[in-house]
Amino acid sequence: MELSAQILEIFGVYAFAARSALVLSLVAMAIYVLLNAGIFALPHMGLLAVGAYTATILSLDAHVSFALAVLGGAMAGMFFGLLLAALLGRLNGIYLAIATLAFSEAISAAVLNIPLTGAAQGRVGIPRSSSDLAIVGSVVLAMALLLAVRRSRLGLSIVAMREDALMARHQGIDVFAYRIGLMALAGLLCGLAGALNVHVTGFVEPGFFNFGLLAHMLATVVVGGMIYVGGALLGTIVMSTLSQLVTVVGEYQGIVNGLIIMTVVAFAPYGLIGVVSDVIRRRHVFDGSSTPNESDASFLGAPAANDETSLKTHDRKYRQSLSAHGGEPVIELTNISMSFGGIHALQGVSLTCSSGELLGVIGPNGSGKTTLLNVISGAYDPTGGSGVLNGRPMKDLFGSPHRMARAGISRTFQTIRLVDDLSVRDNIAIGLHSMDEGVPVPAIPAMSRRDNEVERLLHEHGIAHLADVSAGELSYGLRRRVEIARAVASSPKLLLLDEPTAGMDPQERADVFARIAALLFKGMGIIVVEHDVAMMSQYCDRLVVLDFGLVIASGDPDGVLREEAVISAYVGGQGVSQ
Repeated sequence: MELSAQILEIFGVYAFAARSALVLSLVAMAIYVLLNAGIFALPHMGLLAVGAYTATILSLDAHVSFALAVLGGAMAGMFFGLLLAALLGRLNGIYLAIATLAFSEAISAAVLNIPLTGAAQGRVGIPRSSSDLAIVGSVVLAMALLLAVRRSRLGLSIVAMREDALMARHQGIDVFAYRIGLMALAGLLCGLAGALNVHVTGFVEPGFFNFGLLAHMLATVVVGGMIYVGGALLGTIVMSTLSQLVTVVGEYQGIVNGLIIMTVVAFAPYGLIGVVSDVIRRRHVFDGSSTPNESDASFLGAPAANDETSLKTHDRKYRQSLSAHGGEPVIELTNISMSFGGIHALQGVSLTCSSGELLGVIGPNGSGKTTLLNVISGAYDPTGGSGVLNGRPMKDLFGSPHRMARAGISRTFQTIRLVDDLSVRDNIAIGLHSMDEGVPVPAIPAMSRRDNEVERLLHEHGIAHLADVSAGELSYGLRRRVEIARAVASSPKLLLLDEPTAGMDPQERADVFARIAALLFKGMGIIVVEHDVAMMSQYCDRLVVLDFGLVIASGDPDGVLREEAVISAYVGGQGVSQ
């Protein structure tokens, strides 16, 4: 009997530890939710306390059922998550981390001074109503929710905003709205964990919600893999097991957690799941023989780059003979100015680009070309001037890249901005973010439409055989092709290209321009910034020349490049051979 009692006691201890670990895995999931999106916020202890004390008050003072107390704790956590997002959503990096840690300290101070919370003594006598079914069910539902989000268009958008928030905004992703939603979700998970925990332990006291627990939970997520849905649960299992096996560390658990975090970050930054994933990836090393050569002509019917005669069939004179340019105006800018302190990057710039027209913007370094594209794409809010996009005033669109993208403007960047760890297929899918605006996430038909559209784009741009290859493994030219495919995925009315042939040899540049010209037959307007004046004069319908933020010439390429001001400012005193 004595031996049986000891066995049952040991089993009871481990069963309690297992329940507590599962409950706290919800906090680990909340940490994953924010870190996976690139949100370096640490409000989790404060949100955990909010859920715990709300559930305690509901159970002991309002005498509600266990289910309602847990629901109340979860909703309270979500509310405070929303409140934090609204107040701190514009902060980033260390400033956001400090502000959210201050929130947790404020919650700790509050519970120490509010009689209803039991102050420093806490409260006891809470019904231990958290059954194994309730705990496991909550963890399973949370995991299912996170997996559903990860596999949806929202999941790709979250990865995009984590890797490159500016690029994400230009795909129509409202990063601020996503941050609010994710903070609310983190608050919900922490509040749920706090409510379940007090119904496991039967008491609550403010000392539980300390920095040591936060460090332990961070170690849990880092060990498992902070960018993987299963990382939180795997880390919980590993860290909980270690805690039970290495009880000798006792009060030095915080030091151990710190050492674990430093070791994993230094040698396995993506955690245990990342190590396994990397091993699997190395077994499927990219085979360079699968890379298409530059004679691949499957891109929108564009000619092969090594066929000089066919390349010229997409130049401006050929398109003019087909009346393939000069439709209705897509964008009209009037007296656009952009200043940074005392620097006037743009001074009264006016231009128009119509559907089916390729408008080139040239000028010496520092003339304001990229600044102009940043204004048009919404990255900057101009200090003066106005614009009209598809007949709609652009006043409310300036300074808002995601709104500009949804209004029909897409772009590429001077430095290629792809998510290297994602496949070519997923990178292109990011460009389809706005395709199903308003369609519920689980809607299978909507996802099928997106999948079909991605397949079409892969074939149209000649990269279908690279669909499952990581973007980071591609050559420069193929990466540029993927970026262009992503930019046109949303079927924009206006496409902006910032030095799309930078770093390429003449043959590669000719191929890219022929492919760009082929896009004009889709009816979009294209504005391209480039340094290759000869190529621009061959393919562009009109040229706009900038110098010190001023338009010094505009019109037909042949005439513009012969103007004295252009020769002096840009060409350097020599005309351009035709």
